[in-house]
Amino acid sequence: MHELTPGRLGRRGFLTAAALTLAPLAGGAQLFSGATPAAAAEDSYDALRATWADILTGGSIDPSDTGYASALSTLSTNATGLWNSLSANASANSLWPGLPLSVPACMTASYKQLAVMATAYATPGTVATDGSGRGLYANSALGAAVVAGLDFLHTQVYNAGATEAGNWWEWEIGTPISLTNAATHVYPLLTTAQLADYTAAIDHFVPDPTLNRYGSARTLSTGANRVDLCQVVAVRGILGRSSERLTTAVAALSDTYPYVTTGDGLYTDGSFVQHTDIPYTGTYGMVLLRGLTLLFQLLDSSDWDITDPAAAHIHDSVDSAFAPWVWNGLCMDAVRGRAVSRHAETDFYDGNLITQAVLRAANSAPTTVQATRFRRLAKGWITRGDAYAPFTGTAGIPGIALARPVLDDSSLTPAAEPVGHVQFPSMDRAVHRGDGWAFALAMSSARIARYEAMNGENLHGWHTGDGMGYLYLANDLGHYTDGYWPTVDPYRLPGTTVDTLALADSAGTGTRPAATWAGGASLAGRYGSLGMDFRQYGSTLTAKKSWFCLGDSVVCLGAGITGGSGAEVVTVVENRNLGPDGANTLTVDGTAQPAATGWSDTLDISGWAHLKDVGGYLFPGGATVQAARTARTGSWNDINTGGTTDTITRRYASLCLSHGTAPSAGSYAYVLLPGFSAARTAARAASPTVTVPANSVSVQAVRDSSLGLTAANFFSAGSAGGITVSAPCSVIMRQKGGRLVIGVSDPSRAASTVTVRLVLGGTLVSADPGITVTQSSPTITLTVDVSGAAGATREATFEVTSATLTPTVDGYVRDGSYADTNHGTDTTLVVKNANGSGFTRQAYLAFDTTCVFGTVTAAALSVHGFVSDSGGTSATLSAYAVDDPSWSESGLTWNTRPALGTALSSASASTTKSTLTFDVTRHVAAQARARRPAGLAVAEAAPGLAVVLNSRENTVHPPVLHLDLAGT
Repeated sequence: MHELTPGRLGRRGFLTAAALTLAPLAGGAQLFSGATPAAAAEDSYDALRATWADILTGGSIDPSDTGYASALSTLSTNATGLWNSLSANASANSLWPGLPLSVPACMTASYKQLAVMATAYATPGTVATDGSGRGLYANSALGAAVVAGLDFLHTQVYNAGATEAGNWWEWEIGTPISLTNAATHVYPLLTTAQLADYTAAIDHFVPDPTLNRYGSARTLSTGANRVDLCQVVAVRGILGRSSERLTTAVAALSDTYPYVTTGDGLYTDGSFVQHTDIPYTGTYGMVLLRGLTLLFQLLDSSDWDITDPAAAHIHDSVDSAFAPWVWNGLCMDAVRGRAVSRHAETDFYDGNLITQAVLRAANSAPTTVQATRFRRLAKGWITRGDAYAPFTGTAGIPGIALARPVLDDSSLTPAAEPVGHVQFPSMDRAVHRGDGWAFALAMSSARIARYEAMNGENLHGWHTGDGMGYLYLANDLGHYTDGYWPTVDPYRLPGTTVDTLALADSAGTGTRPAATWAGGASLAGRYGSLGMDFRQYGSTLTAKKSWFCLGDSVVCLGAGITGGSGAEVVTVVENRNLGPDGANTLTVDGTAQPAATGWSDTLDISGWAHLKDVGGYLFPGGATVQAARTARTGSWNDINTGGTTDTITRRYASLCLSHGTAPSAGSYAYVLLPGFSAARTAARAASPTVTVPANSVSVQAVRDSSLGLTAANFFSAGSAGGITVSAPCSVIMRQKGGRLVIGVSDPSRAASTVTVRLVLGGTLVSADPGITVTQSSPTITLTVDVSGAAGATREATFEVTSATLTPTVDGYVRDGSYADTNHGTDTTLVVKNANGSGFTRQAYLAFDTTCVFGTVTAAALSVHGFVSDSGGTSATLSAYAVDDPSWSESGLTWNTRPALGTALSSASASTTKSTLTFDVTRHVAAQARARRPAGLAVAEAAPGLAVVLNSRENTVHPPVLHLDLAGT
């Protein structure tokens, strides 16, 4: 497939291993007496079959190596039990009791069990565990039992004369994969006639790997299903010595390499979708990666070597699509779909399979650098924390054999878990990683379904795509594995805003909300702005929701929470699985709450809460929170009809915000502080770094002073946080060291271009294709072509030298009989010192300097106006510091006005309209350093003439505050 790279085993290496592993079987006349070998001389088909056998068994392992002891014991136990319980019964149409072959899933299960027996037969070191002392490896009776089982199943159910019924997958993928694997292991025992029968059956059900039958309808196969079908055809080609079948399989694989733009497959942004609109990186995506890397390894350097250059996309996907979702050896549930409801297939199970696929990808990687990185990734996942035990428990002998050289290589440094942010616009998912924690977010839209329930699985996944946030902690790796899904309240999943009306099993499966705004913008791979226009299935509930992923926190905002069915509507801040007996201390505003299970209370939280060993929660402005400790009991069968009915109980600690039963324009704001201690949470609450400039149905925005970061989700055109946009979009920007990096995306994919105007001015350093800077001074204006971005972020970098601010509020006040009159909406500001005669007027302005990061070296207030007074032609005005900028524009009167502070500078007005400029550096620079808005006033220090100035409501020459900036 590619040139051999250092550390890559290649076909010849595998053949050497195969020869060693299968030596006891080669020739084997005395062992296989009575059989008619399908072929006598080794050729390319034999070589490929030997390679496939090695892939399935682990190759030339040393059975005395203790590293394999547990896996050998498991394989031996399973094979022994299956062999002893094997009971072919033609009248009952079953090979094992309880697995009637009339049920397609039982047919597949029967073939799988034969494959387990065949694997034990072909694996050195396997020994019966029933006390008989029999060896299983190369045991002629065991081999004969496997062959007899294959013949029985062929006669009874899986043959060229049979007709598909039920789930197509059982006939075209599940059964033939196990059949070909079993036949590979017992190949020397099979006659030419037997092989012909088996391969004819496969050809009957899988004549063309580019198609699925789906009953009588023929449908184009895609993604992971295509890869599985190609594996079936390829291994069938090896067993049946058919070049045509191998060639067909290799050709059909080529459709899985290119990136897709809709439907099933890999996207350029790292998304993986199956079943048209379900994020499935962790299961179907894993199957695709695993299947392709197996076939790359199998066919390497053979006559059917894969040479399609687009296959490099598969190797690239390790970094772009899979690594972001593997954390400390587990695969995050946000991309595992309905597999979360499978008791035996945990997040570690899928994580382990991805790890094995990455190790195999290293063996066929195009470059040494890529191969080394893959091995470092895998080594980190396997060895970090408690991951090794579940890896060896799931990987089995082949996986352990694959990992051992990497684990034993002391020169290979395990890759650490990265800190950063990755978004997947094409599947409405994102991952944010901090130090010792990770946060995954699952959304839905008109493009991506809410969730999938199928084949009786994931029956209560109703709200898993409604903005569920998955918090992973290094000290709690088993949180979602430990009975979470059968016991969690499915109406109270963290991060969701939910109308708690009861839903039927599988209600809403595969449905998509009508809203298109879901996604966000990312910045430099470190920070992210995420949001969704939420519409609940089965309810009129709607809301605008945002998550801003910062350095050590996630800020969560909600607005416009409206509608519902009449059931309670809640936003779930936390609902943490504490295990079977957890009693993690919940502290609220410094006071520990009761630890007894069953406790609940409605708490007025003024600032913060903390859950021991989980983290902290800030509530800007305070909140009324429903807190509870509950013990919830359930079974896997409740959420998966194939699951066990055994009940399990887990304790939960929850924090919820109630919006009542018929909310209208409800809102919330809270901050997640993963891994924070109680003391650190209290300290952050006392000195918050995050403020919320906007939280409405049109825009939600945050600002983090510690990072110099501002982020805003605009659900319509508007302004917030020093950013003005022409259309719905997501914007995130950071100022640091005199540089500004800005990212812009269109999550709704409705616009062709978005114009973004900032209060900052500077010089362009670099910009992604699609960004045009139309103005850089005194303010930056850029036009972003988002028409082909598919929700991805465009970035630009500037050297920032200035900022130009307009007032957030302004107005003038008048004494005397007008002392209670408000002029906040007037288009003018009038100034006059009439010496207390009832005609004195003063103008007040406030500027949001908190949207500017960097050192203010100069500040100038400019106002435009003229003398309008019969008493003269000139007047002197002074600018004053106002220490209290908290007044409201609609509430400002002479009697409510804040006090004038220090006079800063003066300027003269005349009867000619002109701009007056005041040096206000001293006050504004101090306010900016303190991260406070700057309040200013314009007044006359001595009796003088009336001066009329334009207010911010005036579209011509409104007041501005110009700042010169130096980087920090």
